[in-house]
Amino acid sequence: MKQKIILDTDIGDDIDDALALLLLLKFDCADLIGVTTVFRNTCLRARLAKHILHLAGRKDIPVYAGYGNPLAGEADQQAGFVQYTPELDDAELCPDNLDPRNAEEAVSFLVRSAKKYGSDLTILAIGPYTNLAKACSADPEAFSSCRIVLMGGCFYEQFIEYNVQMDPEACDVLLKLKLPLRFIGADVTWKAQLNDAQTRAVLSIESPDLRGYCAGLVRLWKRNCWFNPVLHDPLAVYYVLDESICEMEEVWTEVELNGAHTRGFTVNMDRVYKYLENKTPGKRRVLCARTVNAERFIRIFLEKTFELREVSGLQY
Repeated sequence: MKQKIILDTDIGDDIDDALALLLLLKFDCADLIGVTTVFRNTCLRARLAKHILHLAGRKDIPVYAGYGNPLAGEADQQAGFVQYTPELDDAELCPDNLDPRNAEEAVSFLVRSAKKYGSDLTILAIGPYTNLAKACSADPEAFSSCRIVLMGGCFYEQFIEYNVQMDPEACDVLLKLKLPLRFIGADVTWKAQLNDAQTRAVLSIESPDLRGYCAGLVRLWKRNCWFNPVLHDPLAVYYVLDESICEMEEVWTEVELNGAHTRGFTVNMDRVYKYLENKTPGKRRVLCARTVNAERFIRIFLEKTFELREVSGLQY
């Protein structure tokens, strides 16, 4: 049976969101029923997602532009960038909610889908969690049986992860609602980084199809970034399809909202209080990725997305 999946994404900043969508479209076992976009220019993000879906021949998948600002305050519009190409001006690529001010349609789509599919639905959030927090707050019961996988947080290192940092209040809301959350944290996803040879192989792809378009997006991204692509979001996608790729652990997790230097930290409270004899029963725990088979994942990713199997210099 195919897994019904909604992808909630800030596609267009780091390259990994586009690569995550590309990977998701390559698996027959995944039934992508919709995409919602989040953070800053969500309409342009929706156009980019639609363009990728159209190149894949999936015009049937709706894309809703969600909330651009976090729960508290407004997003810094100067940070980040949305990968832009002229073809995104095509009117056919408009979001399914044609009024860009009506971000609530993205939230309504999430709630309707949760009610309709229940335990058959996976919601995969690979951007800040604003849309999801609003949806779950509106109807927590509807999401209680869904599988909710989030790329974000950092549970074993001192690192403020971007998705949580951009809207820590949204992460706090989700944690307090006691939902069945699974975090694929940055301390694990950073292990899934392409090496120089793998990056060169991707950059060398030039073809008129979807993989060629995404390779072009990688080239655009590399002009603004000094390091090789890290497959943060694609790893979260693959975990949804094959949980064996990561070892998970229940962690007592809190998000820091006030610290001058630590706002946005996802704090592993079991480590803060590691001198305690037991695991502090009654505290809120969520499943967090502890390890990943990065070598196997990168191999699968390159084969599925870019059809790179036997390329000179690839190090598996």
